[in-house]
Amino acid sequence: MSLALTNFRFRIAGCGAALPSAALTNQTLAGELGVEEDWILARCGIEQRYQSNLEETTLSLAVSASRKALDFDPSPDPDLLLCATFTPEYLLCPTAPAIAKELGLPPIGAFDINAACSGAAIGFLTSINFLATGFAKRVLLVCSDTPTKYLKQTDRNTRILMGDGAAAMVLETNETCQSHILSWLWGSDGSGNKMFHLPGGGSALPPASLNDAENELSVTMDGRSLFRFAVEQGSAAVASLIEKAKLSVGDVDWVIVHQANQRIIQALIDRSGIAQERWVSNIGGVGNTVAASIPLALAMGMEKGLFQQGHRVLVLGFGAGLTWAGFLMQW
Repeated sequence: MSLALTNFRFRIAGCGAALPSAALTNQTLAGELGVEEDWILARCGIEQRYQSNLEETTLSLAVSASRKALDFDPSPDPDLLLCATFTPEYLLCPTAPAIAKELGLPPIGAFDINAACSGAAIGFLTSINFLATGFAKRVLLVCSDTPTKYLKQTDRNTRILMGDGAAAMVLETNETCQSHILSWLWGSDGSGNKMFHLPGGGSALPPASLNDAENELSVTMDGRSLFRFAVEQGSAAVASLIEKAKLSVGDVDWVIVHQANQRIIQALIDRSGIAQERWVSNIGGVGNTVAASIPLALAMGMEKGLFQQGHRVLVLGFGAGLTWAGFLMQW
């Protein structure tokens, strides 16, 4: 692990969140899917998720969240913009430059990161590396996904889980701030790249049509395999981050993991030995929002004043690809 990275001091100068205007409750969804509300809650621990309309897109949600984050400390302008998403505004085109344009920013560096549900953690580590090496002084990291636009309306397994949303944060170099990375990790396993994917959405298969009911462009998910991966890889990653930081379980003040499924989060709690009250969770009210998941939970925790100076916060993402990434930071 790089000493330059662990010694680098930074500041979270702003944080903002944006959700679609309409919440999809279990009551409504149960009627659409022909299941009981209790069945949905037992399967994933989610009570409602947000579903975007035609005017609410990955770009519009990203811009809204970014404006809120920048409002905390509007100057100077960020000199780099990273967008973590796997549902870009347009296929074959990055969303980050469009976000910069809508925000009225100068022609700064801007590009997308596609690491699915690990996007926020990887985006955070990428931002810190740009800051630590001097390639940037202020980074706007925005995480935005609208997965509900790619779900088959009759698919019980995916529709109960997925929700749309965005969250953004401003990261900047600050030598007087005590925030720094204590440990980090990331990895991938391409053998599981079909556990959650969009058939025909790329070059591997002939393109499908969104308007063709017989060849619908919708997600396929191997839920059991993803559950096993998340629990096994996630629990190993939590233990590794603590060990690399030369800390013990009791030294961790807060844990924010990807809000994939409450049953996965509970399994990680049980395996980690970290007390349940130290885990930040908002999945019940927003669902699985992919890359936006971690920063939405982070924004909620900041709004509630959970994180105090000196607290050690463990962050971990895991998801399609397969990918995983995490870090342990001092607040």
